[in-house]
Amino acid sequence: MLNTFFIAGTLVQAVLLKDFMKDPFKRNEKWEKALLYRGWLTLQEAFANRHLTTKIILLLAITFGFGLAFSLVFFEPIFIIPYGIGFVIIGVPVLFLLFKQIGFFNRIVKHTEELANGRLEANLPEKGKSMLAKHAQHINILKSGVKTSQREQAKSERLKTELISNVSHDLRTPLTSIITYVELLKSADLNKDDRDAYTEIIDRKSKRLKVLIDDLFEASKMASGNIELVKKQVDLVQLLQQALAEYNEAMNESNLQFRISTPDTPIYANVDGQKIWRMFDNLIGNIFNYSLEHTRVYISIEQKKDTAMIIFKNVTKYELGGSVDELFERFKRGDTSRHTEGSGLGLAIAKSIVDLHGGQLDIEVDGDLFKVIVVI
Repeated sequence: MLNTFFIAGTLVQAVLLKDFMKDPFKRNEKWEKALLYRGWLTLQEAFANRHLTTKIILLLAITFGFGLAFSLVFFEPIFIIPYGIGFVIIGVPVLFLLFKQIGFFNRIVKHTEELANGRLEANLPEKGKSMLAKHAQHINILKSGVKTSQREQAKSERLKTELISNVSHDLRTPLTSIITYVELLKSADLNKDDRDAYTEIIDRKSKRLKVLIDDLFEASKMASGNIELVKKQVDLVQLLQQALAEYNEAMNESNLQFRISTPDTPIYANVDGQKIWRMFDNLIGNIFNYSLEHTRVYISIEQKKDTAMIIFKNVTKYELGGSVDELFERFKRGDTSRHTEGSGLGLAIAKSIVDLHGGQLDIEVDGDLFKVIVVI
């Protein structure tokens, strides 16, 4: 009977072994889940730092030997049997767990070395609530911070290169025109009409150059926070209407249809009126520079509890590729070919003004619909 069970068990194992060896994927999957494989990995990780592991094993061997010698000297030899059984039942699992913790510690040490060498690949496992697990979590957080810092640094370097290129382009263009027309004005046989035309061009280009330089200094002051706000109670509705009134002529001459929505009652806020007017002026100016002709522009202001919400919506004439957040960067334009007259500082200055007031300026892009939401 016993022989029958043994033969049947052997046959079943043979069939299972055949299936196991036939499918390599299944074989690898089962092998990785096997207790023997996990034990092998634990030993590999434990002996990754052989110097440390050897010391621990030597210490354990001395402890075990001391216990065995103590049993032989002070107890009957028969006590060696329960001592051995106790070691197998308690000592082996404890030894396995100890090797597992040593392996985890070695992984942390190796991972820290890789982190110090700039290799930021896989994260450490964070299983359990042990001190090592918490330490692994802290290392993962540190590594995530390093990755973020590296990305920000790379982005900063790229934007710095773009900034230098764009500043050079935007300042050189009007300056080149001024130099060219000054040379033409030196011509002795120049008639009065041409002289007046050239003078007008020089005047326009010099004013353009002044605006660029003023905007650059303004953006620099805003970014450094080296600016003083003169706050007082201001009616934002009236301030927005005044900013729009400055563009009445441009509105009539443009092919844009403006839809302005303002409440009949004032909306007061404790702000620097001059700076907020500048913010309105920049955002309205961007609408004229970047809106697609024969489209509608929506501008609205409303009270939202203790804040005011101002929304500007227009359809862009240029495709806004890349990150929307980069539109806030200095000299960043939706018009990448830079055919428009904008300095590329409008949004950066507007956002800095809102930030200085403790407000929020957000951009939303849905296809060609460009939306600026200001909350003060």
